[in-house]
Amino acid sequence: MKERFKSLTWKQTILVVSATLFFAITVFIIEISILVMQARQELSNTQHELLDSVEQPATNAVWALDNVLASQTIRGLLNVEYVDSAVLKFEDLSVFVSVNKPAHSETHAYFKAISALLFDDKKQISRELFRPFYLDSKGDKELIGTLTIDYDTQQLTNSLFLSLKFRLIATLIRAFLLTLLLSVVFHRFLTKPIAKISTAIDRIDPESPAKNLLPINLSHNNDELGHVTSNLNQILIQLDNTQSKLRKMATKDPLTGLPNRALLLETIAVTIQRAKQQQSQFVLLFVDLDRFKNVNDSLGHEFGDQFLVRVARNLEFAVGQKGTVARLVGDEFVILADGLKSPAQAAEFVNKIIKQLNTPMQLNEHTVHPAASIGIAIYPDDGLNADDLIRHADIAMYSAKASGSNQWAYFKPQMTQKAAIRLRTEASLHYALKNDEFLLHFQPKVDIKTGKIVSCEALIRWFKDGQLISPLSFIPVAEDTGIIIDIGRWVIEQSCKVIRDWQRRYNYAIPIAINVSPLQFLDQGLVADIKQAALRYQVPAEMLEIEITETALMEDIESAITKLHQLRNEGFGIAVDDFGTGYSSLSYLRRLPITTMKIDRCFVSDLPEESAIASTILILGQQLGLKIVAEGIENERQLAWLQTQGCQIGQGFYFSHPLPIERFEATYLAKQETTKQESKLEYS
Repeated sequence: MKERFKSLTWKQTILVVSATLFFAITVFIIEISILVMQARQELSNTQHELLDSVEQPATNAVWALDNVLASQTIRGLLNVEYVDSAVLKFEDLSVFVSVNKPAHSETHAYFKAISALLFDDKKQISRELFRPFYLDSKGDKELIGTLTIDYDTQQLTNSLFLSLKFRLIATLIRAFLLTLLLSVVFHRFLTKPIAKISTAIDRIDPESPAKNLLPINLSHNNDELGHVTSNLNQILIQLDNTQSKLRKMATKDPLTGLPNRALLLETIAVTIQRAKQQQSQFVLLFVDLDRFKNVNDSLGHEFGDQFLVRVARNLEFAVGQKGTVARLVGDEFVILADGLKSPAQAAEFVNKIIKQLNTPMQLNEHTVHPAASIGIAIYPDDGLNADDLIRHADIAMYSAKASGSNQWAYFKPQMTQKAAIRLRTEASLHYALKNDEFLLHFQPKVDIKTGKIVSCEALIRWFKDGQLISPLSFIPVAEDTGIIIDIGRWVIEQSCKVIRDWQRRYNYAIPIAINVSPLQFLDQGLVADIKQAALRYQVPAEMLEIEITETALMEDIESAITKLHQLRNEGFGIAVDDFGTGYSSLSYLRRLPITTMKIDRCFVSDLPEESAIASTILILGQQLGLKIVAEGIENERQLAWLQTQGCQIGQGFYFSHPLPIERFEATYLAKQETTKQESKLEYS
């Protein structure tokens, strides 16, 4: 049950009345005590003065046995206030003369008790009377009688109570006036301001606390109440600022200041309602930055944040008044372009955005070249709600990213099926890694002059549901999802284990080349992973060759040079794969501590008719003192040309397809002599 509200004014009045009455009663009790003490003192003084005044006449009357004088003397005592009776007695206690006042009405027993309590010791007073001017032989006075006076203490008490009655009334009147005055003063200077503050608190809007600050009374500006009110107002202002920040955080991205996902969804919902009413279209763009992880990994997250802020400003500049830019998470942005009405306009708009994004950025001493992949979804063709439009634009973005950097793509229904397959593939890859579904095949590398096997390349395969799955179908997904790093670690581990097993089983082993993906090459733990695996399986460094694509090297050349030097200093071989397909600079190539250069199969397949690029690579490799490996050799004409040009090592289907480890060992290792003589491969 809710407690009944009690007014502070009413509580204050009760408190003041109670305090005042308590104070008044306390004062009244003190006054009674003082008055009783004064009455007793006055009565005592009066009694002694009275005895002094009648002592001589009474003595003379007793000594002269003068009844008339004695009666006159003691009868006059009855005129004295509160004297009730008087008696003269001789020395033998016989009564000489006595007088009494008329009997008065009977009083209540409690009144008698009070009277006895206050004045019982003052009710009677006596004085001995001695013979005038006489002393015996011993110098003592001669007693001749006694004068005794009785007082009516009940009358004295009644008189005292009558006086106290008026005092009590006066005290109560003073208390009432004081209560009234204090109540008015307290209400005016304390209760009323507090009541105003209470009313103001009731009016505070929780959503905007600072709009209804508490009133500060000028009379309390510099006291505790004013201090409390000021502090509460400061709290309200801080709370209002905090709520404003929270509202901003709830709808704005804290890094870039762009709308976040929550605000974007609301904006899309409003745009959809307007498009329905106007029966119009609008475009949603999903923007994902290319190679943003490279910026974070090579320059650090602080520079990565600066990069994202600059990108956000560039997107806002490119979009202008044609739409809204929002940041979802990481390097993903969404542009709601409600001013575009057709796919053609969307394409033109996207090209403008990519051009703006491609403007080089200077981050301190670093120059960064941004790039992005953009997916396009159009309402209502590609979705009828915000979630579907964002999801379909995301799927289109992945399709664009698969085509290369700075590409864009419209959403098509079949993309959804591809995205679902991609998600299933990603889940299956995690399962495959956990349950050892991956295996290695090995393709030999052959000395072109002698025909002897000099090394091999480890190539991953996926054995799923009784069949081998081509790397072309799962490696791109592994790259996109980042699981390629874990797969790469598995390849390194397995390759080192194979070399160790060959050494134990055949007392002989050949070097194995390991492919490192661009994403794995950017991983900070790559060098440590390779060194630890080699140490764990006691594999000499020269038995491992790390193959890096030319494109991966050019992602961040300075970081690549550092990592390659670390690996080369440990003794590992370094090969540049697919050389000639990228955009490497010869000046950088001279600085790379590589040991091997591989001619890509696309240049080998056209030999000997189209030989310009292959010849250039061979000359360059010879000038740099590198081993040259031609991959993709499929016929004798290609092999013959490479032999005449001085190419050292060949690899391709002409020699052998990649083989499971059992067949590879049976074909190339089991036949070897224990003297470590290298095998000779027969051409067919």
